[in-house]
Formats: sequence, C-alpha cells, structure tokens
Amino acid sequence: MASGPQPLNILISGSGIAGPCLAFWMHKLIPTCHITILERSPAPRHGGQAVDLRSFSVPIVSRMGLLDLVRDKTTTEAGVQFVYMDGITKATFPASGNIEAQSATSEFEVLRGDLAKIFMDATQPLDRITYVFDEMIKSITQISGKKVDVTFANRLSPAKYDLVVGADGMMSRTRRLVFDRGPENDEYLRRLGQYAALFTMPRAESDTKFAQWYNAPRGRLLLLRPDSYGTTRAYVSVTDSNLKRFDEIDHAMKEGDRKAQEEWFEREFEGAGWGSERCIREMKRAEDHYVQQVAQVKMERWSQGSVVLLGDAAYCPSPISGVGAGCAIIGAYVLAGEVSRSQHDIPSALEQYEKVLRPYVEKAQRLIPGAPQVANPQTEWGVWAFNKLTGIASSAILKQFGGLVGRFLPAFGGTADYPFPEYKVTTS
Repeated sequence: MASGPQPLNILISGSGIAGPCLAFWMHKLIPTCHITILERSPAPRHGGQAVDLRSFSVPIVSRMGLLDLVRDKTTTEAGVQFVYMDGITKATFPASGNIEAQSATSEFEVLRGDLAKIFMDATQPLDRITYVFDEMIKSITQISGKKVDVTFANRLSPAKYDLVVGADGMMSRTRRLVFDRGPENDEYLRRLGQYAALFTMPRAESDTKFAQWYNAPRGRLLLLRPDSYGTTRAYVSVTDSNLKRFDEIDHAMKEGDRKAQEEWFEREFEGAGWGSERCIREMKRAEDHYVQQVAQVKMERWSQGSVVLLGDAAYCPSPISGVGAGCAIIGAYVLAGEVSRSQHDIPSALEQYEKVLRPYVEKAQRLIPGAPQVANPQTEWGVWAFNKLTGIASSAILKQFGGLVGRFLPAFGGTADYPFPEYKVTTS
C-alpha cells in the first residue's frame, strides 16, 4: 500500500522571537511535522529592551490570535522626546495612534522578553513541539542535500532532520557551522560604528511616559525608555565612524570581562551631562547588563541544502532600523509557508523563501542616509544642529512625517505595503 509523505522532522536553534514564531506556523501549516526547539540557556531568556510590531508583522500576529496579548504587554511608552543640551528643552514626537503610519514609538511597543514569552507560551503546550534547554548544536553534516545529521554539545543523542533552522541571533552559531565566518572573516557583519550597553534601572522622578533621547558630543547617547514594570530601560551608546575607537570594548566583549566593559563606558561618558552619572552608576548595579555591537548581517544566501537561517541570524537589520522583531516574525511566516508548499523538496522551499522575503529585507536594512552617525554627532555644534532639526521636525506642520518616511522605510510603513502570500493549512 502506498504511503503519503513522511512527517517532517524539524530542528530550530533559538527560542527567542523567530524560533517559536516559526514553530507556531509550522505546526499550523504542516500538521504532521515534529519540531524540536533548542535553547543554549538552561532556562527561558525573557529579558531585553523594547521591540515593536510594524507593517506586515501586525496582521501576522493577529492571525496567530496573539495581538491582544501583545497589546496588554505594551511598555506604556507615549512617544519620544529629544532632550537638548540644557537638559530641559525637549522636542516631542508622540505616538501616532495609527497602525498604518506609526511614529518612532510603535502602537505595539513591547519588551523583547514579553514578546518572546507570548510566542513560547503559545507553542510550548502544543503536541509535536518540544523545547530543550541547556543544549546547542555541535556539528551539522548535510546528506545529499536532503537530510541533515546533527550532533549536540550536551545530552541529546545525534539525530537526522529534514530541516535545520538557525534562529540564534546576530552572532549565530548555526551560521558559523554551515557558512563559516564570511568571505572576509567578518562574521557577515556590516559594522555600523555603534556600541551600546543595555540594562534596567530603577525609575526616577525625572523619567516620564516618553522615551528620552539625549545626545552629548563625541557620539554619546542616552536613551531612557519606560516599561510596564515600574522600571526604566537604558540604552547607553557610543557612535563613531572611526572603528579603532572600539578596539578596547571589542576585546572586553570577546573576553566576557564585564568590569572592563563598564570601565570603558565610564571613561567614555565622563562629563557627558544630563543623566550620564546616574546611568553609569546603575549600569554597574544592573543584573541584566549586557553590551552589544550595533551591526547588520549581510549574506548572499540564507540557506545551504536543508539548513536555513532565520531572523537576525540571516538578515539582522540592526536595532536602529526599528524592524528587527518584525523581520523575524515575517520571515518565520514566509519560511513556514514555503516549506508547507514544498514538503517533498526542502532545498527548493528554502530558495523560494529567500525569493519571496529578500525584497522586504532589503528595504528593512535600508537606513536613513548617514545613520547612525547623523543622529549621534561628534561635536557640540553637531549636537546643537541635530537638536534644532528635531525641534523643527516636531512642529505641527510635519506631523505627517511618519507617513512620508513610510514610503522608504518599513518602520513607518503600513500593514499592506508588501503583498506576502496567503498560506493554507494542509490536512494531515
């Protein structure tokens, strides 16, 4: 008796936003598949700063039945205020209240950890989806482009998979195992000349419902954002087109030396004014402190055989794009949909995933010319000029700015700007 297609055995590395979102859609569109999600941390990692839903990611999350949960977890951020050098004068950009033309603050501004937890909670109870913590991939071997042999670093036994997905972030281990370190040994990173310390600190009386953006000369930035937990999320960064300035912090990050990282930021922010002393003090106390390089991931291909990269691992647009989470969500939907259409030929499905998604990714990675340097001036005159510009832009005559920019940048675009395919549920 002839038998139908065998159930797909799928391995996903990474339990952040992209991995669980992909598992949701795989489970929905391919009812016979079996999915294993690996997380190298011994427990779910639900920390992090604010991310948001924009453009086509909004209807995708709505179709998942999770949009109300996201709305309930919004950070309460009312907009963005640019704080001038006197620490008093501000240019205010309130949230637009319009999903189709969102401002710098999204209508769905949510902490990364809260969004990841929503996706995990929606998938963890489902049959045919298994989460494995404190585990990571050790080796990946393609077998004639169809099956993939995988060994693991800790307790899982070697196994064969029909599809392996790297959804493990900008510094993806899966990417390194399959694609090596890039043609110039650069980890496929386009460095943008910004390094940031991110952490949570106690809320102060000076903190408001608005995100507060403060520039100091030499490319220094303080960005303080409210959350729904009574604390403040801090983004403390240094920007410079001269990448030699970051040699010391690069070394400290590679060594995992938190004290050296903190000392570097402390020296950089000496005399920066406004809330810099408070931020440096609280950075040293923070339990969730981490430092990251701001960069984009640029790759000519996202798949090889039956191994594919998803989200930041393949096409990180950088935090300054405003659409990192959205790219992961949209990418997960498209990847699951294309695999559901071509379950018998995974490599072809992965090629189609890239064909459908790449035009959106190319737009998502398109930054404002000169960013991030243009918004992080090196001189006092540059800071003064930038503040003047934000003051003009915040005037009533430019309140439609978001809709105009949306023609060029997906962070401000509408939900229907890209006509992604409709994928239908198949029968088991």
